[in-house]
Amino acid sequence: MSDVNTRHVCRHIYLLNAKIDHLTSFETSEGRMSREQVYMLETIAEEPNITQKQLIARMKKEQTAISRAIQRMADSNLISKTQSREDLRAFYLKISEKGLRLIDELHDEICEITDELLKDLSMDEVKHLTHILEKLHR
Repeated sequence: MSDVNTRHVCRHIYLLNAKIDHLTSFETSEGRMSREQVYMLETIAEEPNITQKQLIARMKKEQTAISRAIQRMADSNLISKTQSREDLRAFYLKISEKGLRLIDELHDEICEITDELLKDLSMDEVKHLTHILEKLHR
């Protein structure tokens, strides 16, 4: 890919990310949550007993930022942290009922935002975009 095309793609990815950030700060019963916190909560819900280390790798963020967010969620009783018996440095994460209710509370709002972002795309384009995003995320 030429430098011009690469820069063009990068600029559009950046602008899309900025647009999503602007749209996705959620006011919840637990206070304001960023989309990153919501995605962390969803990941923990989808993968019970994911380790903190695995979550850090999946989120592709610095350990300290993820660790602070995990501690805030644990302090708010949205998740539980259980120390591994085999490796005292490892913690297993599991979503609580309160965390599940919060995800349910945000479901419609997240769908509305997604629908707004994709409103000018056909169903085939949405499928194609999803495939491309999944491929890039691997």
